Amino acid sequence: MSDPLLSVADAMFASAASVLGTLAGRTVAAGGAARTQSDASIRIEPDVVATLTRVPSGDLSFVTQYVKRDLARVVELMLGTPGDGGELDAMQLSIVAETVAQVSSAMGEALTTETGRASNGIESAVAAGAADFPAPPFATFSAPLDLGEGFTTIVRIDFDVLAQHRLAPEALPAPQAPAAPLPVAVAPRRPARIEEGQPVTFAAMQPTPVRPAAPGHANLDLVHDVPLEISAVLGMTELSLREVVSMQTGSVFELDKLSTDPIDLYVNNILIARGEVVVVDDKFAVKISELNPVVDKV
Repeated sequence: MSDPLLSVADAMFASAASVLGTLAGRTVAAGGAARTQSDASIRIEPDVVATLTRVPSGDLSFVTQYVKRDLARVVELMLGTPGDGGELDAMQLSIVAETVAQVSSAMGEALTTETGRASNGIESAVAAGAADFPAPPFATFSAPLDLGEGFTTIVRIDFDVLAQHRLAPEALPAPQAPAAPLPVAVAPRRPARIEEGQPVTFAAMQPTPVRPAAPGHANLDLVHDVPLEISAVLGMTELSLREVVSMQTGSVFELDKLSTDPIDLYVNNILIARGEVVVVDDKFAVKISELNPVVDKV
């Protein structure tokens, strides 16, 4: 008996391969999907980047998991810079977050195409914690994506029980029967008149010259217009629930930084810079003093 979800997953992996190929500037081929069943909750492992994609038209969601070190290689291909195999810096992590969001959204669009649903409002974002994921059990599909030159990565999709139920054949929209053609009045045919034709001439044309992009920037341009949320964090602290609920107007609590310390700048919850607070035209601003700061480890 054929698995209807398997054909949907194959289309989603093919869409992921297409987007990754465009970003990396090379042909990417998706292998066949394999299905497993899992009764365990999804955990965010250190070597994995996971996204949660919501498809409003079907009122369902799915989780996609990517191998972080393989995403680092994709970013290197996008930037045109060789990597050293080390940890990703803050800016590269931001590019990774936007890349997987684009790939997962494309997979969501492929899902709607395969199931006859509208693709409006699809949203994908990197999951901040395991609490963002739906509850088990999951139908898990994994497939290899071959980027060439011996570079193959594995991508995994997890559908929870609700998604599996709504993607079952009996839950899919019924195909619409073609409308009956309207009657058309046909005019009487006139005898064809044969005349001597004239040769067709075309104006000479030249191919449009292609302006080469700067090395390493052709593929990165695809994500330049993606909006990013920037947060300036003055400091943090930890309070007990008792202390929080007892707060009132005028309450004072101490942060973990001195008044002379720089503030942290986050892009999509990733620390990318530090700076000092200044005032520009009666508005607060931040003057950057350090990019890709080293995160203090306890």
